[in-house]
Amino acid sequence: MAAEQHPGGYDDGYDALMAAITGEPLPPDAGPDTRGEYRSATADVALLREQLNLLGDALGDAEPQDRPAPAPAPVAAPAPAPVP
Repeated sequence: MAAEQHPGGYDDGYDALMAAITGEPLPPDAGPDTRGEYRSATADVALLREQLNLLGDALGDAEPQDRPAPAPAPVAAPAPAPVP
């Protein structure tokens, strides 16, 4: 499957961040630069997931505040009919 997705090889246009996001494993033929990019991208994605989980937990536990309902929007009066 990976060979079909990356026919030019992994060092030719390989997107390490997309691979880290989708969980695609790093192939054994990846070069050292690609391995470094992948490690960095994997760490970034892990940190992002952690922060998003914290944000989701905070928003999910938030108590709704008692606020008055917003005032209804004004309704525009219809235009007068043209005089013949």
